[in-house]
Order: sequence, then C-alpha cells, then structure tokens
Amino acid sequence: MREARRHASHLLTSVLACCLIFRAFNAVVVRTFFNADEFWQGPEIAHKIVYGYGHATWEWRAKLRGYAHPLIYALVYKLGDAVGARSAWFVRHAPRATHAALSGTHDVGCYRLALRLHGDACARAVIVLRFLNWFVFYCETRSFSNCVEACATTWALTFWPLGTTLGTGAGGRRRRFKALVLAALACVMRPTSGVLWLALGVRTLIKAKATIGEKARFAALEAAPTALAALGASACVDRYFYGEWTCVVCNFVRFNVFEGGSAIYGSHPWHWYLTQGYPAVMGTMLPLAAIGFWRHRATKPEAFIATFWTILGYSFAAHKEFRFLLPCLGVSLVSAASVLSSMTPSRRRFVVAALVVTNVPAALYLSVWHQAGTIAVMPHIARLAKSGLITHGGVLFATPCHQTPFYSHIHREIRMTFLDCSPDRAPGEDDSAKFTADPHAWLEQKYGATPSANDAHACAVAAALAPSRLVLFDADALRASAWLASWNFTLEADFHHAHVEVDRELQRRLLVYARDADAATRRCEAQE
Repeated sequence: MREARRHASHLLTSVLACCLIFRAFNAVVVRTFFNADEFWQGPEIAHKIVYGYGHATWEWRAKLRGYAHPLIYALVYKLGDAVGARSAWFVRHAPRATHAALSGTHDVGCYRLALRLHGDACARAVIVLRFLNWFVFYCETRSFSNCVEACATTWALTFWPLGTTLGTGAGGRRRRFKALVLAALACVMRPTSGVLWLALGVRTLIKAKATIGEKARFAALEAAPTALAALGASACVDRYFYGEWTCVVCNFVRFNVFEGGSAIYGSHPWHWYLTQGYPAVMGTMLPLAAIGFWRHRATKPEAFIATFWTILGYSFAAHKEFRFLLPCLGVSLVSAASVLSSMTPSRRRFVVAALVVTNVPAALYLSVWHQAGTIAVMPHIARLAKSGLITHGGVLFATPCHQTPFYSHIHREIRMTFLDCSPDRAPGEDDSAKFTADPHAWLEQKYGATPSANDAHACAVAAALAPSRLVLFDADALRASAWLASWNFTLEADFHHAHVEVDRELQRRLLVYARDADAATRRCEAQE
C-alpha cells in the first residue's frame, strides 16, 4: 500500500520518462495512412482556425463535430507561432508529437490503474504489453479524438470509486472530482463515451455501501454539475466557432443513432466488435485478457465491466471501426497484465517472446509500409509549393476522397482539389465514384480532351485551369494514360503505397504527374 501511494503521489517519474521516450520513437516510426479523420477532423480544422485556410468536411457543415478536439492542435500551432515555429515541417509533425506525449501519458495511466487494481508487478507488466500491442503502436500516436478519449477514460478509472465504496475516505472527494472531470472530457471528445460512464455510474450507485443521502449527493451535487459544466463549456466553444448556438452532442446522437447516418461509411453486423474488432486489436493478448476477466470476475470486475459496456454500447451503431475500441483497450491490457505478472519467470519469458513475435512485425509493417504513399507524397508537394512550382490549377488529388492529408501538411495557400464524395452532395455528384468508374472519362469531362480542343481563347483558359500536378494511383494512371499524354503530363515522382489490396483493386504505387504548361501554351498559340 505504501508503494502504491508513493507512485500515485506525482506524475513526473521514471515511468513517465520511459514512456515518453518510447512514444517519441513510436511517433517517428508511424508514417502510413489509417483513417481520414486523423488529418481532416483535427489538424486540418486547427489549421483553418489558426492560419485562416483549410478544408472543413461536410460534418462541420452539418454541425456534427465539436471544436474541443481541434482546439488541442490549434493551441499547439499558436504556441509554435509564439516561438517562431511556422514551417510546414512543424505544422505537419506537431499533432503527431502531441499525441506521442498523450500516448505516453496514457501508458502511465494504465500503469497507475494496474497498480491500483493488482499491484506493482501487474503495473510493470502492463507497460510491457502496451509497448508490444500492435494496435496501440499503430494507432495511438495518430491525431484521433478516440486517442484523447481513451487516455481520459483510463485516467478517470484510476480515480473512480471502485468496489463497494464511493471513495469517502481521505482525499476521496478530490479523487471523485478528478474522475468526473476526466470522464466528462472523454464524453466531450466522443459523445459515445457516455455509454460507458452512464453504465459505470449507475453500477457504482447500486453497489456502493453508502447511505441514500451520500449517493444522492454524489449524483446530484458532483456528477450532474460536472457533466453540465463540461457540456456547457463545449457548447460555448462551439457557439464561438459556429457563430450560433448548437448542440453538437444532440446532432451527433440524432444523426448516428436515430437516423443511422453512420452507415454511409459502411455498416457491420451487430456482433462485429465481438467476433472481429476486439479480437483483432487485442491480437494474441486476448487469451490473457479473457483469463484475467474470469479470474477477477468476483473481486475486481472493473476491467471487464468497462470493456463489456463499451463493446455492448457501440455494437448498436451500424458503423464500426477498430479505433472506436481504444477506450476499453487500456483496461483490457491491465487485465492481461494481471495474468502475465502471476506466471512463473520461465513461462512469462516464453509468453513475452510469443507476444513479440506476433505483434512487433505487424506493428512495424502496418506503421512503415502499408498505405505509405498517400503520406509520403505530401512533403514532396510541400517542397514544390515552397519553391513556387505549383502553378495554374494547382494540385488535383485524384485518389479516393480524403486519402491524403491536406493543408495541414502543405502549410501554403495554394490551389488544391480532391475527388469529393461528401454525402450531402446532389445524387450522382460523387466525384470519387465517377473517377473510379472511368478515370479517362472523368478527366476529359472536367478539363477537356486536350487544351486545344476548342477555340484559341478556350484553349488558353483550359491551359490555365488544368492542374499543375496530378496525384493518382498507378492503376488509374494506366487507364487515363491517353488523357495524360494529350495534356503533356509526365511522371515526376513515384511512391510505394501497399503490397496488398485495401478497399478496392490493388494500389501498389502513388504517382505524381507534372504538366508541361509551356507545351500547352505553345499549342494554344499555334492554334491562333
């Protein structure tokens, strides 16, 4: 008990230093594309707030997103401005560095939670599991709101009144306040986090051996005011940026739950998290977690409860993703660590070796090579923009929509367009779908068969409006080769993207084509 108090007394320990160093390495290694929200729903909005330009996706027009999450990166950008860090390199990497620090802090939160539930050996073991888990390595240094939610959730659980008390001992009120504030933060980041905290709060009130008055005071004078304060603060922030009062949480729940709008990104069967999602993110650590859940089902069931309610609540939504499980991944690893730490040294070494073999290769491959092209291309475009080589119609990203970062990785106000697939567009106006069906036909319809297809004036206008650089996958470039040749495009850069199929035909390489604008101008002049 004395050891637990010593560790819990302050945050700046050797454990935190170790975790921050490892997550800094983690952030440097990760250089692949995972999900568009990493760039478009956080850093891109922050870039627009701070620097005045950036693209807001349709969710912001529909007021489905809150500004609390992008403000994290906006603050980092502002701090960078204050010390003169305004380069594209800084703007591109600042969110990743921020999440490296956040992930390291989450590691320590798991350490503290394991220390509280199972003791020092389990706390050391959970750090090992956190470092080894392929999905934590692959996902947690990315700028997702889910990562902020997960960190807040784990730390809230380290302070939450567990067992059969409301934490009425010395410092209990202060700990409850910290837990409620962190739980509220998790809900502000992701309203769906309310599923876990509502269930856990009700269970605490039912199980706690306290008087009715104590329970009522906890619910009415502590939990409710904290939740209302968090909701009010979030609403004020959104009021400032949206320019009108709006309840983003209400809009989010209405659209995703009652209208089933999340299905536009794909729908999954109700059991997907149980049969695919959770087993995938836990990987070979799943048996350890399951044993831990069973072993502590009567004495310390909190890890199982947090995991169960998260999975159950999220299973009702049509759209499901691996990253949505991050809030319960930390407590699941605590459960797994409790089993690992109880093994004999020889068996523990064997299990850790097996975990290394099954997790490290997957983490490295997915973080370094799989879907790397759409990230690697952005510094190349940024260098061209800085050198003034992006002219005329700018850059067209003819990839599936939102498959690359945008202004938050270029940090220069040049013309850039992409294949828009926003669901609020008119029927039949999905550029991404039309381009996929026939790249040559889409480009010809958009820009014309050749610069000189019409009269001289139209030729000059077309030559000025066509993109200076065209970014597309190798399979699409092959299908549009005739159009590229007629418009004097030549291959400028070639980036590896993937070895295996992702969501459609295999896209091995991402190509950048540069247009010879002088050739187009000469062709137009010859037509006069």
